[in-house]
Amino acid sequence: MKLSRCWNPTRAGAALALSVLFFAAGAGHAQEPGILVSAEWLAEHREDPDVVLLHVAMGMRGMPAEVIPGSRFLEYHDIAAMERNGLSTELPPVADLEAVFRAAGVSNDSRVVVIGERGHDMARVFMTLDYLGHGDRTSVLDGGMAAWKAADGALVSEASQGAAGDFKARVREEMLVSAEWIQERLGDPTVTLIDARPEVEFTGERPGGEALRGGHIPGAYNLYWVDLTHGTDMPTLKTLDEVTARFDQAGASKDGIVVNYCLIGMRASYTYMISRHLGFDARFYDASWDEWGARDDLPLVEGRDRD
Repeated sequence: MKLSRCWNPTRAGAALALSVLFFAAGAGHAQEPGILVSAEWLAEHREDPDVVLLHVAMGMRGMPAEVIPGSRFLEYHDIAAMERNGLSTELPPVADLEAVFRAAGVSNDSRVVVIGERGHDMARVFMTLDYLGHGDRTSVLDGGMAAWKAADGALVSEASQGAAGDFKARVREEMLVSAEWIQERLGDPTVTLIDARPEVEFTGERPGGEALRGGHIPGAYNLYWVDLTHGTDMPTLKTLDEVTARFDQAGASKDGIVVNYCLIGMRASYTYMISRHLGFDARFYDASWDEWGARDDLPLVEGRDRD
């Protein structure tokens, strides 16, 4: 399909056009896409021999009714283990993750393009593959299925089946940080903490669980992940200036480290992905408030102030 036959700004909207600009900013040329790709790029490259399309969703809520032709289905909970180490959502063991991505057709030379309905689901796949050393070969469709449908992209009713890949992880252990790692660096001006939860969780008004204390990690900046997008109807990333301004307000520096967390490590996957998209040295606290809020030995701050 050539997207030019249906590329209509009145239908796709300005938000989708911005997606093309982000692709141009994040890629050296058309064959080397950046972390975010547009629906136009995907229409031109989805049948490239090295491209593996992964449609991520929670199958327990029902399988996707429509997918992009050639997409392989990826069960969200296969990459985000429930109730591991006493926490709600954690990365499974590396061997398990390798098996999941091999079954989905991924090899080390694959260009993975992640598709889905929800931004944080897609971002969780990117974060996981980045941890496994495949981030430089992984892209996410900016705006997901909403952007594809707005551009009149082709759709089918069932995901594809295909041969397994031979993916082998090159684990980036330094990408994940622990509560102790953060605690040792509280007050360090080179470490920026991004809290991707909504304000009511950040302030402690709604802790997120009965067993959790309310508040946030001292020094954290509240950047609700949805605020980086144009909204739920067209969840493409906002303009580069708008997004950069939020990270500037947080105090993020290209010479420092940006640590992302939320309640269970789901929403922070999106701010992690955008941190990487902007060129920061990004880290991920997977245990997030699910751990920090349950531990009385760790400090917290209530209210809107960072400290």
